[in-house]
Amino acid sequence: MNVVPLNFLLSIMKRTTLYIIVFIAVAAAMFMTSCGRVSHHEQRVVSVTILPQKFLAEQIAGEHFVVNCVVPANSNPEAYDPTPMQLVEIGESEAYLRVGGMLGFEMVWMDRLAQNNPDMKIYDTSSGIDVIKVTHSHTHGNGVVHSYDGADPHIWSSPRNLRIMAHNIYVALIELDAAHASDYRSNYERLVQHIDSVDSVVTGLLEPYRGTAFAIYHPSLSYLARDYGLTQLCLENMGKENSALTMKNTVDEAMQSGVRVVFVQREFNPRQVETFARELDAEVVTINPLNYNCTTEIIDIAHAIAR
Repeated sequence: MNVVPLNFLLSIMKRTTLYIIVFIAVAAAMFMTSCGRVSHHEQRVVSVTILPQKFLAEQIAGEHFVVNCVVPANSNPEAYDPTPMQLVEIGESEAYLRVGGMLGFEMVWMDRLAQNNPDMKIYDTSSGIDVIKVTHSHTHGNGVVHSYDGADPHIWSSPRNLRIMAHNIYVALIELDAAHASDYRSNYERLVQHIDSVDSVVTGLLEPYRGTAFAIYHPSLSYLARDYGLTQLCLENMGKENSALTMKNTVDEAMQSGVRVVFVQREFNPRQVETFARELDAEVVTINPLNYNCTTEIIDIAHAIAR
């Protein structure tokens, strides 16, 4: 008869006890999370795509709605895929306030989100904005290049567009919840005053630089450049770095335009930006156009252009 060593038995008992403790802890955490989620959604829910929209919607909605943002901080909304939990969150939403259907995430997912929640109302926060037309292209596996006309999705980069987006959100919330229309009106008017003050600050900073240029990796400041008389030079096109020839031409144009600052978004690799900036003896500035505090971010960007 084989005798099992006592130390071995004690080791198994300790490990078994540890597994039981871990299991209980995990189960308790899941239970608490679940309970928290239930109480959280006792409030009405609307979903948005990006954090600048969440900022606008929360300023207007106040305590009456929970605003669920799908694309998290430091993620690329051109290529983001929602998690299963996020799909559940969206499924609990009364409405979806989309950027406008021209953002990569929305182009891929919006129809599916609507099919999963057919009772969810969809509002377009870009309605009324004079969008910048661009040509998108991609290459199929057989080498055929397919091009189509679209719109630059980065509408939130300009305070003048934020004002229009805020109005669209305000109208949507009143339609969803007319009982609190006076609250939404007061909050909306307060937000517009803030956006107007930001517009005034940005105008004062950038007016002396009207007609000048700045460079950026991904073209996310197109509307800021247009609305304040600047030129945006891009180091990337449709998600791909420029070719050596295109980069040389961009460097030449930047030199002729006297570019002094090169922006790179936080979610992108700054390697090519740093090389480009050295050619110009320009400053590299990391920015976050998808910042929740989008108005503060815009003012910081304007200061960087003006210094």
